[in-house]
Amino acid sequence: MIERELLMIPGPTNVDPRVLRALCRPPLSHVSIEFAEIFKNALSNLKQVFMTNGEVFAIAGSGTLALEMAIANVVEPGDKVLNCVSGYFGHYFVEISKVFGAVPSVLEVSWGSSIKPEMVEDALRKDNYKAVTVTHVETSTGVANPIKEIGEVVKKYGDTFYIVDTVASLGGMEVRVDDWGIDICASGSQKCIGVPPGLALIAVGRKTLEYLDRRKSTIGTWYGSFKNWLPIMRDPTKYFATPAVNMIYALDESLKLILDEGLEDRFKRHRVMAEAFRAAITALGLRLVAEERYASDTVSAVYYPENVDDGKFRSEMKKCGIIVAGMLGPLRGKGFRVGHMGNVNQNDILSMITAIETSLRKLGHSTELGRGVAAAQEKLVNFT
Repeated sequence: MIERELLMIPGPTNVDPRVLRALCRPPLSHVSIEFAEIFKNALSNLKQVFMTNGEVFAIAGSGTLALEMAIANVVEPGDKVLNCVSGYFGHYFVEISKVFGAVPSVLEVSWGSSIKPEMVEDALRKDNYKAVTVTHVETSTGVANPIKEIGEVVKKYGDTFYIVDTVASLGGMEVRVDDWGIDICASGSQKCIGVPPGLALIAVGRKTLEYLDRRKSTIGTWYGSFKNWLPIMRDPTKYFATPAVNMIYALDESLKLILDEGLEDRFKRHRVMAEAFRAAITALGLRLVAEERYASDTVSAVYYPENVDDGKFRSEMKKCGIIVAGMLGPLRGKGFRVGHMGNVNQNDILSMITAIETSLRKLGHSTELGRGVAAAQEKLVNFT
């Protein structure tokens, strides 16, 4: 029955059959003209998704590698870094900063709250920071931090690098790397992009590349050095390390699907699916972790009603053919998390809500069957 399970976690997400078929093609030589053309096309399309005229990288690894490369290439020992933290994954930048010798200053808000631009402004007034890091969508809470507005603040401090984690938003929510002043934008393949896990996706602006030429210390990673990978990203027939050939096939196919849909239409679809899900949750008397104004269009975290066991609930959901995720950190056992991103459609949303209603009723919660579904349908009825 595994092929009929609907994966509704915050990543990996469901993969389109066209992308799966691309993965099954025989590998080409990684320095062949044929593969170079596929790689070039994927990188060109990736620039469109990042909305950048800068350089983009697709490296065998994961979103976490993208975060590490972002820090490793611009942070030198002793540099001060302002790490904005709104949940579990925001701390990744803190730990990575420490590894590369930085002095992190943590700007942290309570789980469910967002980082506000004025908080960043206040911190930057008080001290000089080499970089500011922020997670766009914090998948532990479902919060979408206002990266555009935070970028406007960071831009006032011209020497400070703005590093953004868009692992759970790129390709599903608006991310304008150039317009929003993002110096390094880190992402991954397995969420909104709709490819299996395995690629670190990164956009790097001119300011960062110019800095690498005057950097005083050696970059603390060889595999993750932008300088080592840049010639390959510009000409994939060159060699540094073997790329994940079949994953590049998959990325190329998925990016075609994304651009065929159209970025604005894709963002709208994610927004409407999220609104439908949130309407259902509210109708069922459940509560989101994220403050309403900053609720993400790609991930939601939902508190359980009283006396609902986490393991039993997710087990009942699985019996319905729907996989959702548990909470992390201090919220562990207190609710569940849903990824409504990537290739998600109306049928997926309605099936998931039906399963939530059924599972809660089976566990003794007085859920009115159909109430959540009806609320979601009101949001979906005009969506085309």
